[in-house]
Amino acid sequence: MSTSRTRATRVALSAAAGVASVVLLAGCTGSPAPSSSSGDADDFEGVELTSWSSIDFDPYQTLQKEYFEKCAADLGITIDAQTLSGDYTTSLLQAASSKSLPDIALVNTDTQLPTLAAQGVLSDLDTLGLTTDGLAEPVAALGEYEDTLYGLPTQVEDYSVFYNKAYFEEAGITELPTTFDELIAAAKATTTADHYGIALPGIAGDGSTSSYFLPFLLSAGGDPADLTSDGAVAAVDLYKTLVDDGSLSKEFVNWGWDGIDQWKSGKAAITVSGPWNLVDTSLDFEYGTFSVPAATSADESSVGLLGYAYTVPVQGDEKREKAAAALIECRASEENQVDTAVQGGYVPALTSAQDAFVAEVPAAEAFVTPVANAFNPATLGTEWSALQAKYVDALQNATVNGVSAEEALSKADQG
Repeated sequence: MSTSRTRATRVALSAAAGVASVVLLAGCTGSPAPSSSSGDADDFEGVELTSWSSIDFDPYQTLQKEYFEKCAADLGITIDAQTLSGDYTTSLLQAASSKSLPDIALVNTDTQLPTLAAQGVLSDLDTLGLTTDGLAEPVAALGEYEDTLYGLPTQVEDYSVFYNKAYFEEAGITELPTTFDELIAAAKATTTADHYGIALPGIAGDGSTSSYFLPFLLSAGGDPADLTSDGAVAAVDLYKTLVDDGSLSKEFVNWGWDGIDQWKSGKAAITVSGPWNLVDTSLDFEYGTFSVPAATSADESSVGLLGYAYTVPVQGDEKREKAAAALIECRASEENQVDTAVQGGYVPALTSAQDAFVAEVPAAEAFVTPVANAFNPATLGTEWSALQAKYVDALQNATVNGVSAEEALSKADQG
C-alpha cells in the first residue's frame, strides 16, 4: 500500500468522525497471558466474537486479523475480524442506535471514543480487568472519557520533522534545529534555485494545515484553545517568516496532505509528517528525523497525539464482554505492538514497545520522545473543529496578505 493512500485513509477516519460527533454531541505467542480477572482460557471455550476496524490498508489489516486469530485460538474463542469500509463513524453510530455493535471495536480516540462513551454504549474496561499499566500518562488518557477507561490504546500517531540528509550536508548543516530560529536558518540555508527549504500544507478544509501547525503552537507554549496566545503568535510568525524568506513557497496555501510530495520528490529539504513515512520504501534519498523544534531553548517540544483504542461495547453478556477483554489484552501485547509499528508505521502505545521500536527503527525516536509531553486534542471537544478553521485563516492572512501574526490571529478570533 502506498504511503499516500495510507495517509489519506487515516485522515478520512478522523475527518468523518469529526463531522458525525458534532452532529450528535452539540500474535499471542510469547505474549503475556490474559490476567485472571479477564477469565481463564477454558472459561471462553466456544465463545464467538466479532470485531470491527476501519483501517483497511495492508499490512495493518492483515496483521490485525492474524493477531486476533492467534490470540483467539489460544483462548478457545472464535473471532470474526471485520474491516469496514466507507463512513465508519456512521456505521458505529447506527449500530449503537440499533444495539448491534460488535464485541470489539477499534476506534480513534479524538472523536469516536468520546462520542460512543457519552452514549453509554461502551464497557468500563477497569471492570473487565484491563489496565493502562505500561502506558505513559498522555497515552493512557486517550482511552478515557470523564475519568473512566473505555478504550485500550494500542497505537498512536504524532508528528515529527523529516529532512533530506544530502541537502543538509550540501548546506553545511551539522547540528539539527532545536528552536524556531534554528529551523528558519536551516530552511533558508537549504533553499536553492532547484528546491525550497521546507514544505508545509496551508490549505483550508482537509485538516492537514491545522494538524501540522498544532505541534508548532504547542512547542511555543501556546494554548490551542486561546487563539491569541503568545504561542499562537509565535507559530504563525514562524510560517510568515519562512514565506517571507523564500524558504516556504507561497504556493503552500494550495497544498494539503499531498504537500509532503514536495519533499518526497526532492523539491524541499524539510517537511513535517507522521510515522507512516517511516515505512515508505519509495524514497530514493537518505532521510533523517528530528523532533519539532521549540520556539526557544526555554520551551519544550510538544505534539498533538491521536490514538487508536480497542473498546468493548456493552452486550449485556458478562462472559462475552470478559472474553472480548481477554482477546484485546492478548492483541495489545508488546510483541504485536512492535510488529505493527515496524511494518505499519505507527507509534506503539506501550512505553516498552516504543523503546523496542526505536531500537529497530532509529528514526522513530523523533516520534517517541515527544509522547510523554503530548497534548490530547480531544480535550477541546467539538470546539477544536472551529478553532482549526480559525488558525488556518490566520496563517493564510499572515502569509498571503502580509499582515502581522497578531493582527491575523485577532481577526480570525473575531470572525
